[in-house]
This record gives sequence, structure tokens and C-alpha cells, in this order.
Amino acid sequence: MTYHSPGRGNRISRTAGQNRQSQGTGTRSPALLAGLVLVLVLGLFSAVNPGNAADRPEAVNLVQNPGLEEGADLPHCFSRSGWGSKGAWAVAAGRGGGRAASVSIAEYVSGDRKLLQTESPDCAPAVTAGTGYEMEIWYQSDVPVTLTAFVHGTSGWSYWGDLQTFPASSGWSAARKQTPVVPPGTTMMSFGLALAGSGTLTTDDYSLRAAAPPQETGPPGPAGVLNPNLSAGSGPLPECFVSAGWGENTVSGSLTDDVPAGSAPGTRAFELVMSNHISGDAKLIPSEAPGCAPSVTGNGPWDLSIDYLSTTASASFTVFVHTPAGWQYWTDLAVLPAAPGWTTAKARLEKVPAGTDRVSFGIALFGTGTLKTTNYALLPAPPDPLPEPVDPGQPELTGSWEVLESELPIRAVHTTLLHDGRLLLIAGSGNDGNLFAAGEFRAVLWDAATGEFTEVPVPYDMFCAGHVTLPDGKVLLAGGTQEYPGAQDGPTTFEGSKQSYYFDPADDSFHRLPDMAGAHWYPSLTKLGSGDVWSAGGLNEKAEGTVLTEMFDYSSMSWLPQAAVPQTWSFWGTYPHMFLLDDGTMFYTGGHTFGSGLPGTGASIYNWQTARMWDVPGLRQKDLRDQAGSVFIGPVQDQRLMIVGGGNTETNEPAISLVDIVDLNSPTPSYSPGPDLPGPGKAYVNLVNLPDRTVLASNGARHNRASDVLTAALYDPADNQWQSVPADPVARNYHSTAILLPDGRVAVLGSNPLDNSFEFRISVYSPPYMAADRPRILEAPKRAGYGESFTVQVDGEATAASLMSPMSATHQTDTNARLIDLPISGTGNTYTVQVPENRNLVPPGPYMFTVLDGAGVPSTARWVWIS
Repeated sequence: MTYHSPGRGNRISRTAGQNRQSQGTGTRSPALLAGLVLVLVLGLFSAVNPGNAADRPEAVNLVQNPGLEEGADLPHCFSRSGWGSKGAWAVAAGRGGGRAASVSIAEYVSGDRKLLQTESPDCAPAVTAGTGYEMEIWYQSDVPVTLTAFVHGTSGWSYWGDLQTFPASSGWSAARKQTPVVPPGTTMMSFGLALAGSGTLTTDDYSLRAAAPPQETGPPGPAGVLNPNLSAGSGPLPECFVSAGWGENTVSGSLTDDVPAGSAPGTRAFELVMSNHISGDAKLIPSEAPGCAPSVTGNGPWDLSIDYLSTTASASFTVFVHTPAGWQYWTDLAVLPAAPGWTTAKARLEKVPAGTDRVSFGIALFGTGTLKTTNYALLPAPPDPLPEPVDPGQPELTGSWEVLESELPIRAVHTTLLHDGRLLLIAGSGNDGNLFAAGEFRAVLWDAATGEFTEVPVPYDMFCAGHVTLPDGKVLLAGGTQEYPGAQDGPTTFEGSKQSYYFDPADDSFHRLPDMAGAHWYPSLTKLGSGDVWSAGGLNEKAEGTVLTEMFDYSSMSWLPQAAVPQTWSFWGTYPHMFLLDDGTMFYTGGHTFGSGLPGTGASIYNWQTARMWDVPGLRQKDLRDQAGSVFIGPVQDQRLMIVGGGNTETNEPAISLVDIVDLNSPTPSYSPGPDLPGPGKAYVNLVNLPDRTVLASNGARHNRASDVLTAALYDPADNQWQSVPADPVARNYHSTAILLPDGRVAVLGSNPLDNSFEFRISVYSPPYMAADRPRILEAPKRAGYGESFTVQVDGEATAASLMSPMSATHQTDTNARLIDLPISGTGNTYTVQVPENRNLVPPGPYMFTVLDGAGVPSTARWVWIS
């Protein structure tokens, strides 16, 4: 997904042969199909224009009665198959003067009709496991048709897959396709062309011949891939490569001498041209034939690269793996930009399934355009730079970590500290499609003091909703997941929800609110000085980037209609990092999730009342701020923010360690470089304001949900420096959260790596001040008003005081986190503090009130309500 209003047109296939039933009247066995997908999902390999196999005299046609001449109206050894809309069958004139078979569908609704070899040992072609075959059927058709295959093994007959869709043809045309090697245990095969639309299909001259084995190309070169520059091979395809694909589209492929400058002598490229794209993709990848797909040992990481030239951004770096269960699709490593000149696409494959011994990879073209590829390489990745060592035995200097014995009972993706000290943890479906399909949505309350978890009924899928604490301490939730991606959809094409609820800590229940004006998946919610809530960003009900800005009216507890909210009609991205400033405007730091940054400088000041925006310059690497961390540094009155690290989950480039800082009190605000985050660069950075006015940066990963970086550091705004501290013992990346607790510790929860497992252990960081003698607040009011002074009793010295907002975080984002400085005066045990008059500095609601002694050591917090 990109920041250019992503849509369904960019979806990438996961499997071949979607929504097809077996030949005959029954449906496929789900268990059997699930097993077959492991060996078939590699994309049923096709040779583009492989030539007529009949030209090779040694290749015997395994089809009986191939010209359909024998038999009455139904050719001998053939059966009429299909499901859904009925077809009318007839005998037609053949290609060479004999006869052919014809089927017509008058009013198509669903299903297909096809002529297949009869599923019996006497008629179905006998095949050998581990061998590839060349199929050919001559046809005429009013509409596009799909070459479909079935195989027989120890479990009987089963659907194998759709090999390719062929265009309509008024004259005789050949539908040709080379299969991958057939799965272990396969003894017979049946195949045909499927008519799935209103029209007439006529077929004749069926053939199935064993494909020639690949020629020896010698051992792999330095690139780890056999024939990496496509120089070997005299046919239409380079040796040890196949053209694979699926779906409804028209594709042609050919070798070309247009190659990158500086390529080795003899280098060729393979050109794919796609038109009439409705669904699916096409790609050139190393063949699964023995000795061709690169061998791997261990589970990673590896660096992959391909030189490519593309006229379209509808291209992705895709990987397949071979395990004892067979070949299977593994992952899309990156969505690639259009490249009018030769460009090297690089990606890191961090991890493969246990037992993987071979890998195949390529660039998939999934839209209209032209793609050229060459110079394939797969090499062991060099080790990431090591973080500087930290002495874990000095908690008074660096703090310490503890991994709790109690574990999360749910996939906690959303974490909010309530004003009673408990934490509301929400999973919804928790990024688990099976739980979504079953309607199993979960949330719990966690008492960090006792370790107790209490289940809370969840009324809808709040996975990837937005949330914020309201002025009365309730938690507003908005948006979320209306639908998960389908089998043919891209991984981030979730459909957003309009639903909205609030959680009330008084009864531990969710309560329904009026819907939002539009649907949002991954929206940000930022509380304003009035107590109202601004919201924007995410995907709508069509899984497209929404440009709708929303406003929650706190006085009526409802969302305003679209016409009542100033609109920029701009896509802010997903979970945009949007912070309220002291003048009531907002600042977009450039942080977000998924892909590249916004156009322009990537950061902006935004007046939501007039829907005007101004670019703020200076942000470095704006397209590597996906899953970055953003936070106010020091008291919010300083109006200084920093953005830390980040990467790009689409291009999957290594994450960065850059830190940029902006002073928004400046007449001409601009980002300036700050000190780099210590250690390797990382995305998924959890940033937490601490009551001693430092910032904790913990957790993260170098690549998309992989390559965890176990480092942590404290940033001190006073001297503009990082101090490395011990790392969280638990590796964490995507869907992790970090929350400041009232006693000054930090709880870190969750992680959802690329294999979609989840981390249920809970880590707690005790900053250095936890080992010191701390001042204690003996008495403080429970409420205070704007501009009001109040008296507090303190055991110990108090030289500074502050309010801290209770955190409500998800996806490394809490746009409402802030520390507000309170002027303090007094001596002995009695002090007077004053609340600022500016509501934009202190939006109404509950806050944690702390004091600092002369050494900068903070007290445990007391809750004070500001209204």
C-alpha cells in the first residue's frame, strides 16, 4: 500500500485456482485442497510461447482420442464437466476437417463448463511424479477461457489449479502451458478449457507430453542462482527459469538484449508485457526443476536482488519456498516503484519455514504494463552492526528489565492506561483471520499491580481502530476492521469500519455510539483543547485510502456529519502522527504506517479549522518513516517534537537510526538533525515520555516484521544526547506497545512478526530513578481548573512538577502523549503549583501528577483531573 490512495487494483495473489469446484457435481474437499496448495501455490509454471510439443518426436501424446474423432456425440474417453450455470453441448466442425466439441452458456451466473479426459485408468493420461508436462488444446471462443487441471493420487482425484486464462479467439488458437513437476504420488492427470461466461467454446486436438528436462547449467555462480543473467538456453525461456502466473489477463513474454549497463557479456533480460488485466500476475522465477531453484541452509537471513525496468508500480518482489510438504508461496517482500531506467530491486528475506531447502523468487507484474528482469542474486546477508555493550548490572545508572511470570491472554494490539491505574488491552480479532471469521473479538483489563486479567465482551472487531481518553476518563474507540482481505487480495487491503464505542471504567463495558461519517481502518484520534476529537487517515469500506476528516463532538457524544467538518480532501496515510500544538493547530511529524511518506517535505503544520496545510522542511529520509516513533520532548510548552527511526514495509529497505527534531516555537519551523539512535537502525520504535523528562526508546526491527533489534536508549533533551541502556530481553516489532505506569515503570507488550505469531510475554522497564530515593506526594487535589493554583504536600524536596497524559497507544503511536510543566513554588513540605490557562497545552481529562526533586528524581504519580 502506498500513500496515493491505495485500492484493490494493487492486490497480489496468494494462491492459484480461486473459487473453482472439482470436475463433476461435488465440491473439493477443503482438507485435501489445503494439502495441495502447499505444492501448487508456487504459481503453476508456464512456458511463454513454448512451441508445439508435437515438433519433438520423442514426446508422446498421452491423451487418448486427442482429435475427438471416436465416439458418438460424446467423444470416447472424455467427460462433460462443470458446475453452476448449465451448458448446451454439441458436435462441431474440427480444426482439420474432422470434428470438435462445443459448449454454450446462454445466461451465465456462476461456475463453468469444460470437456475433460474421463477420470479412469483406461482414459486419463498416466503421468510420472516429479515430471513436468506440456499441455495444448486448440480452441475457438467468444469469451476468455481458462486452462484447468486435475490430478489423481493416493487420496483420489482432486483439483490441481487454473494454469492460465486465454483470450477470446474467433479463429483456431492454441492454448499452451507447461506445468510444474507433478506432486509426489500423482499417477494420472485430466485437463481442459473452462468456459465461465455467456458464449460458446469449441475445442479440438488435445495433447499432453512430457517436457524436456532442463539442460545442465553448471554450479551456481557468485550470485547463488543458476544462470543468474539469463544467458544460457536456446528456447523461448532461459535455462532453469519458468514464467509463472495466474488470473484473468493477457501476457506475452520474450528474451531481449536490452540489459543494464555493465552487465556481464551474454546477459539477457526477460520482458513481460501484460494487458487486459482483471486479476492475477505474471513473473519469471527460477524453476522448481531439480538443480535449478537456489538451495538454502538454515532459516536466514538472505539478501535478494534483481535488476528490473518497469513502466508500472504494479510490481512486487515475491518469494516461494520448498519444504518437505512441497512448494508454497511464502511472502511479498516489497512493492516496487515504476522504473523507467534499469534499477536494482533489493530485499532481505529474514526467515523461511522450518525444513526449507530451496527458494524461488522474482518480480510479479500485477497490472497493465511492461516489466524486464535480469541479474538475479540470492546471498547470505551480512550481519547487522552490533549495538554497543551496556552493563546490565548498574540499575541506578541504566535501569533494569523484568519479564513477568504472567502472560497476556490475548493478542493485545491496543493499550490504554485508565484513570484507575488498570490497563485496557484490546485485540479484537488480533490480526487473525480465523478469529475474524468466527466472530471472536476479545479485550481484557489488566491490573499491573496484581497481575490479574479480566475478560471484557467486545461488540465488534476493534482491530486497528483509533482510540483516545475522553475528558471524563472514558475511552473513545472509532473505526476498525469491517472485513479481512480475500484470498486474491493484498495483505493490507482490509476494509474499514464506521462503528464507534466508548469504554467506561465505571462498569467495565463498551457502549455504542453513533457511527463515524465514513469508515476507517488505522485512523488517528487527537484530542483538542475543547475536549472534542479530530480523526483522519486509514482505509475506508472499499479498502482504499480515505480522504475524509472526522470530528467527534464531546458535548453530544457523537460524530459530526461530513459537511460540518472542514475537509482537506487529502489522504493523511494510516495512523498519521498528528499532535495538537499550543495555538490549536496540529503538526504531522511525517510518522505513519505502511510505505512511503506524504508528498512534499513529508511533514506539515495543519489548521484543522480552515483545512489549510503548510509544509515543514528538513525531515530526512521521509520515505523511511514507516513505523517510526514520534513524541514531544521535554515539557509540551517547549513545542519541540522528535521523530525517531523508521523504515518502509513496502520496499523493505533496512530501517534507519536517524533522529530529527523540530522547534515549533520558531517563526520558521524546520527539522534539524538530532543525535542518531544508538545501534542499528530500526522501525517499530516504542517511544515513552518519562516523568524525569527523558524519553525511552525501546524495541524495533530492521525489516518488515523481522530482524528484531534488541536495543534501548534514554534521550535527555537537556543535553541532546542518547544513553544506551539494557534492552528489553524480549524481541518485539509490529503490534507492540509501551505504556508508562503511574509508579514510573514502563510496561511493554506484544509483537506480531512476519509469520503472524504473537508474543504474549510482558516486559517491564524500571528506569534509573526507580533505584533512587524518591520524593512522595502526601496530599494533592483530585481536580483542578485551568489557570488554577493548588497546594500539595510532599515528603522530600520538590523543585519541579508536571502533568502526564495517560497513554493510549497502538502501532508505536500515541498522538496525545505529553508532559506539561507546572510552575512550582514553596519550601519544606508545602508547595503551590499552577495549571496553565491554555487548554491546547492541557486538553481536559485525567492526568498523572508528579514532582521532581533537585536530583531530577520523580515521585510516583497521583491522579488529578483537569477541567
